[in-house]
Amino acid sequence: MSSNLTDALPTSPAALIISPAVETKSKKRWSRQVAADLVGYADIAAVILGSMLPAIIYNQAGGIVTDWVLLTQASLTAAIVTHMVLRLKGMYATEKMHDFPHQPGQLFVAVALAMVGVMGLGLPQAIREGHTWVWFSVALSATYTLVLLNRSVAHPLLAYLTSIGKFDQRIAVFGAGQIARRVHDHLSKPEVGIHFAGVYDDRIGEERLNPEGLIVTGRLDDLLKAAREDQIDKIIIALPSAADRRIADVAKKLEQLPVSVHIVTHISSDLIDEGPAHKVSSIGSVGLLDVKKRPLADWSPLIKRVEDVVIGTLLLLISLPLFPLIALAIKLESKGPAIFSQRRRGLNQNIIKMLKFRTMTVTEDGATIEQAQPGDARVTFVGRILRRTSLDELPQLINVLKGDMSLVGPRPHALAHDEQYGEIVESYVNRHQVKPGMTGLAQVRGFRGQTTTADKMEARVNADIDYIRNWSFGLDMKILILTIWAVITGKNAH
Repeated sequence: MSSNLTDALPTSPAALIISPAVETKSKKRWSRQVAADLVGYADIAAVILGSMLPAIIYNQAGGIVTDWVLLTQASLTAAIVTHMVLRLKGMYATEKMHDFPHQPGQLFVAVALAMVGVMGLGLPQAIREGHTWVWFSVALSATYTLVLLNRSVAHPLLAYLTSIGKFDQRIAVFGAGQIARRVHDHLSKPEVGIHFAGVYDDRIGEERLNPEGLIVTGRLDDLLKAAREDQIDKIIIALPSAADRRIADVAKKLEQLPVSVHIVTHISSDLIDEGPAHKVSSIGSVGLLDVKKRPLADWSPLIKRVEDVVIGTLLLLISLPLFPLIALAIKLESKGPAIFSQRRRGLNQNIIKMLKFRTMTVTEDGATIEQAQPGDARVTFVGRILRRTSLDELPQLINVLKGDMSLVGPRPHALAHDEQYGEIVESYVNRHQVKPGMTGLAQVRGFRGQTTTADKMEARVNADIDYIRNWSFGLDMKILILTIWAVITGKNAH
């Protein structure tokens, strides 16, 4: 038998069994990292409260004057040190949410080390005033009790949430062989909240047999479809090292999906043409090369949604008085609706209806749509003003509040242009890993308006992919500010 982990030689004449993928409605799941962070924040609050509580009691009951500045410094220091020690001890690990770390001994060591460090801040006062030693003893006891209580609540709560699937992670393997079997066996315990989402392989004819007894769910196209329908969170490419070109081709196709992608191989990262240097991770005994992380994971979706709702609501309230005025101006000049919708592709290529103020004498949404050009006769007088000032985009604030779009993200194109650009730029489809935006990194870099050449389209796509890879709240704020300047200058607006 071959020593290759992924392509063992056939041991029986039976061909691979192909089982059609079962479409299931995705249930609402929570981020493991966010849950672990919340426990960490509760630990910090417990330390601060436990440190300050004795001093508050002494101040109220015993009339002892407290140095509140020093106490605040001591409490914050104790909280930070405790959190750092617990993190170094692996007490915020997310691999086993069903058995979240809850070792009383480790908790006591962390709290005790923090309190010893805090005594350094209060030592001069402790030498003068004996009651400081009493505070230290009581604070140590109160802090440890509160931290232990927090963990005593978090441990069973996270175990229960794991049992009902709130932290489920669904992992699929591309490549049918021993690696797929090893991953399947590692994920066979349902209580860990990680589920085997299936084996996918394009080589499913009689020439490709299955010695591992696993059912093949489908081909690569089926894997892409399942991931776009939010049925998969992580994909592991398990192909032999000799198939380096095939690995690179599959990895490039999986780049378009909003999932994590990993490779079971020792192949150097320069095989993958795009992206930063790749990191190494593992799942059980299987070593992985991380090709890409899931975009906007953990806290990021919540932060971005709050950003969209808060800023989007504010902008809508400010601009709302303009809506009837703009609509009236449009209706007075030409026939047709003041606001129209046009189909665009959103997250995971799902179709959304993007709203715009009408700026042309036509409202095209068919198989062929001609982009507006300088001096375009179809653009009305009012339309030119709206386009020049980007006021025609204001109705998209409604799309943002509905959740179809974000304030910042790759700008969506008409369906007809999507098909056209997808044939020209190979990585074009990668833009659909996140929600489209009213503005984006490409727009503030000058790639706004008509795209007349393949080079311009590729530059726009590269900017969008840079945004997806490097997203941060600060980057969104920077883009929104730069968008104001882009609107003022009106470059490429016609």
